[in-house]
Amino acid sequence: MRDIYLFLLPALLLLTACSASDDPADFSGMGDCVSLSFNMVANTPITASSRADDQGHKEIDSEFRNFEDGVDIGDLGIFIFAKIAGTTSEEKLIYKLTNLLDYDDGRISIVGNGGNYFVNLMIRKDDLKDVLGGYEISAQGQSIITFRILLVANCGSVSANPTAMWNAVNGQTFSAVLSQLSDWNFAMSDIYTADGGPGVDAFYGTNDSHIPMFGTDAFAVTEAGLYLSRPEDRVYLGDINLLRSLAKIRVVDNIKNKDAEGYPRIAAVEFLSSQSECKVLPAGALNYEDGQQVHSPNIFGENPNLTLDGTYSLGTMPDAWSQTPSSQRTGDVYVGFVPEQKIGYANNNADEGMPVFHITIANRKADGSLENLDFYVPMTSYNGVNFSFGQNILRNHIYTLSVNDFGATLNLQVDVVPYRSCVLEPFFGLERD
Repeated sequence: MRDIYLFLLPALLLLTACSASDDPADFSGMGDCVSLSFNMVANTPITASSRADDQGHKEIDSEFRNFEDGVDIGDLGIFIFAKIAGTTSEEKLIYKLTNLLDYDDGRISIVGNGGNYFVNLMIRKDDLKDVLGGYEISAQGQSIITFRILLVANCGSVSANPTAMWNAVNGQTFSAVLSQLSDWNFAMSDIYTADGGPGVDAFYGTNDSHIPMFGTDAFAVTEAGLYLSRPEDRVYLGDINLLRSLAKIRVVDNIKNKDAEGYPRIAAVEFLSSQSECKVLPAGALNYEDGQQVHSPNIFGENPNLTLDGTYSLGTMPDAWSQTPSSQRTGDVYVGFVPEQKIGYANNNADEGMPVFHITIANRKADGSLENLDFYVPMTSYNGVNFSFGQNILRNHIYTLSVNDFGATLNLQVDVVPYRSCVLEPFFGLERD
């Protein structure tokens, strides 16, 4: 894997002009454009008012950061829309770019420093006039212009023809583009390798894939400020958080009374899933507010009987990455990533909860030999105790199951917390082979 390291250095600051000639080297028409910038991902936590917060939990960072936070700039859709604030007109498309590695448009560049990556963009005033229905901005104007930014990442890198896939998104309004993207799904087979392991990085992201992501927000700009903007004095719109399209599941080995060789211990974990694909967009994408957690799932396909649709192994998380320090556990942390899905009963049978953790424990018997003990733990309830996982697995949330002891059954503790928003840093953030 080859990372692209983007630092805020003079050599990388491309202060391009915008003129009728469209020549990046021609600076004579600088007044013909407005200059904008925005932070593609924020390093502040996203806010949430979910069940997890009601329990007093804070958002936590990612662990497998290359996979969980990585954004492939060759597979990043940037859509920018505009309208006059207060009008009933729709937000109309003014700029689209879907591959930062294959473009010759000098109006856009990405620069970064300290973990934040900024998109710098210039938009022709004539293009803005067209989108605003013929309204021409001026230095004396009193209108407020709203810019809507939509980011969709890591969705087509494994497609047979990602260029055609992106080109098919040709809507000219925010709602039209979202309508086209609403059909997009992402198969677990594109990010998961069944014969990987034992580490999490050998199961997930082995083909340089990353979790699909979505983000959008609208920003209000004064007409005068927009008109007077320049490449060296851009209008800064703000931050946009990226929402991961998958959930993260963790099983922590906290079994007590281990012997000198670490037995009993968790030897393997599988997740029995009723879904094998995810929807790229979250539920309610049209009205999604930046920085908010989702409260409803956008589940791919129909599976009303919650039958098994995929089995995914969880891999061990290296100690150096783990959010659960070794002082708070007695063994490994197993991690995987799964699509949104319903937590319920297969075939309406109260004895068949779905989805299911299949946990294998390696135990030393009294005669010194080893045995493997298999336990199946539905996310509905176990051993007469109902879990607090909720009615659905939700994207951008982390579901943790701690195994504290075992006998005929397991002694368990469950937890749900929201992810912290993505932070892109050198050595793992914006990537491309």
